[in-house]
Amino acid sequence: MSATIVPSFDGLVSRDARPDLGPLQRLARRRRWRLVSLLIGVLLPTALAGVYLYCCASNQYVTEFRFSVRHEAPLKMDASAANVAMTASPGGGVSPMAVITDSQIVVQYLKSRQVIDDMVAAGVDLDAIYAGAGADFWAHLDPHSSVEQRQRYWRRMVDPFFDMTTGIVSVEVRAFSPADARLVAATALRLAEKLVNGISKRAHDDVLAYATREVAESETKLQEAQTRIAAYRNHHAVLFPEMQATSDTSVGGKVQETLIEAQTTYDAQLAQGVSRDVIQMRMLANRIAAMRVALQGVHDHQAQTAAPDTALASVLSEYGVLRLSEDIAAKIYERALMSLQDARNAASQQSVYLATFVHPGLPQDSMYPIRWRVMLETALLSFVAWCLLQLLYHGIRDHIE
Repeated sequence: MSATIVPSFDGLVSRDARPDLGPLQRLARRRRWRLVSLLIGVLLPTALAGVYLYCCASNQYVTEFRFSVRHEAPLKMDASAANVAMTASPGGGVSPMAVITDSQIVVQYLKSRQVIDDMVAAGVDLDAIYAGAGADFWAHLDPHSSVEQRQRYWRRMVDPFFDMTTGIVSVEVRAFSPADARLVAATALRLAEKLVNGISKRAHDDVLAYATREVAESETKLQEAQTRIAAYRNHHAVLFPEMQATSDTSVGGKVQETLIEAQTTYDAQLAQGVSRDVIQMRMLANRIAAMRVALQGVHDHQAQTAAPDTALASVLSEYGVLRLSEDIAAKIYERALMSLQDARNAASQQSVYLATFVHPGLPQDSMYPIRWRVMLETALLSFVAWCLLQLLYHGIRDHIE
């Protein structure tokens, strides 16, 4: 009959070969080995963490800066633009979504690869700051790391946060020396301001280009309307049809008034019995006939222009349409000039900018690593792992026994 193999703290031994120990001795032996495992599983990792933290870990200095993205209204705008601005957001101010969007743009920029490239382009040697020999092997940046690894490391050392309730962006920057921390923070702030200024400049350039294009188009339309009117006047040999029509009407009214007076006098003489053959009556009749001919000539002149196939009324009507088109084109051109001036005023003003109220300072004491906290966390995690292993061990042992 073969011997049964059972696990033991001393190794795998057969049940028959195991010395016969009393219950108290076995309990004491288990407690001793449990204490040894506790020391190995908890105190040893904690001690190793303490050695690393107090002997090898490099101090990390922290500085921060805080700012808010501000929007300002243009210096000058016309009434319609003012109404649009007043209705763009409640209370007539800048839309909160615009502030949130611009703030998120800055935050995402500070987390992106682009800010790393801009840092290097600005003359900041990130390898010398974060991959220097003074940094410990856990916290340092590998000089041969990939772009993705550098971006992940950058997000560990630069932490921007946007507070939705206050609209304030806080950026915390870490480095292994106070001067490097302030240098990286100041450069990041300058790049963020450059980004916001670029956004504002591009918006102003777009508005200015649109206003300039509108002025050019409206000016072309006005010149075309003026050219059509000049060609129409030359074709019909009339400078101002309205004035000519008014003059003809005035002359016709005077002739008709004189004709009525003469006809009334002639009729009154006949009523008094004066003969038509009297010289005075013949002269008055001839005068009336001449005035009738003159009045008919005035009427014919009003109905005819120099071109015999065109009526003055038609000329006046077509001229009115052309004049109305010229007036509309002139008003559009005037409005475009005002819009262009407003765009130039807005371009001369920085409408979107960073209002920095906390500037990067020079730190004096290191904030990271928090050694006592890391050691405490290591001890707690090791103790939890030791308890789980003990439960697993006792479960296996009870199952075998």
